[in-house]
Amino acid sequence: MKNINYLWGGILAVLMMCSSCNDEWKEEQYTQYACLKAPAGSTVTQIRVKYKGDKATLYRLPVTISGTTANVKDRDIHIVLDPDTLEIYNKEHYYNRIDLYFRLLDKSFYSIPEPVVHIPKGVQSGLLDIQLKLKNLDLVDRWILPLVIEDDPSYNYQAHPRKNYNNALLWITPFNDYSGTYGSTNLSVYTATSTNPIIVNNRESYVVDENSIFFYAGVTKEERKDRKYFKVIATFTADTESTGTVSLEAAYPNMINFQVVGQPTYQIVDIMDSSRPTLLRRTTTISMQYTFEDALETPGLTTKYTVKGTMSMQRNINTLIDDEEFAVEW
Repeated sequence: MKNINYLWGGILAVLMMCSSCNDEWKEEQYTQYACLKAPAGSTVTQIRVKYKGDKATLYRLPVTISGTTANVKDRDIHIVLDPDTLEIYNKEHYYNRIDLYFRLLDKSFYSIPEPVVHIPKGVQSGLLDIQLKLKNLDLVDRWILPLVIEDDPSYNYQAHPRKNYNNALLWITPFNDYSGTYGSTNLSVYTATSTNPIIVNNRESYVVDENSIFFYAGVTKEERKDRKYFKVIATFTADTESTGTVSLEAAYPNMINFQVVGQPTYQIVDIMDSSRPTLLRRTTTISMQYTFEDALETPGLTTKYTVKGTMSMQRNINTLIDDEEFAVEW
């Protein structure tokens, strides 16, 4: 009988503890802070948006209320520009290499119609609408829209005290049908004095307009301070749905004595993935040959280059998603 009593006593103690635990979760376990939810975990978040020229592209940044229970009151979250955090980030990461700094996106390229996001009682999140017009944005530099939740004792909320929660460094990256990372192992770069090609694994390309991209000539490193002089602009003209010609021109032709050899072309091949039937794998291949000179890297020395071969980019597209900005699996 004594053992049975002990047993029942233990069961009652466990039930009381469970009841106590359940009661605890009925109350807020943390402070309900206002937060910005950028989709990546790092300090800088790359935001890829479809390039639309003069038309605006809408990006919606989530604003959330943290905590373990529902939002307890109506809140109006104020969002403001945060250039100070951007300046600190640049100095911490790039020191005196000012040419590599992220640039503050100019106001001519974006607008925030309503910088105050209303989150009603019982609702955990809202959306900040950002209108982006990115025509003529020069992607030789990287552009950031830095935002932060404004904190003020008179407001009906408290901003999260930690960075990466109360702010967002949005790296604005437009894309079109041809921009992205190309595999370039089949693109050979020769000097005038060597028959052994120089090869790089990848070559980044960036939007110029709806049908044009640019990349850097040959094996020019993107970290070079004078990289802008080596911009090669490629404009795509369709002959069929999957083939066409590419016109190449240098942004600064007199600086690098740029010459095109023959007629560059492109081809697009679409293949559905065998293991994921709704995933389209689209490969764009550019065939080209051109020559250029580099008289900038070493004063008094001019190096002549010939570039020929192909480079290819594969883009994975989820065909179940209509919105192209979310359908591409970057």
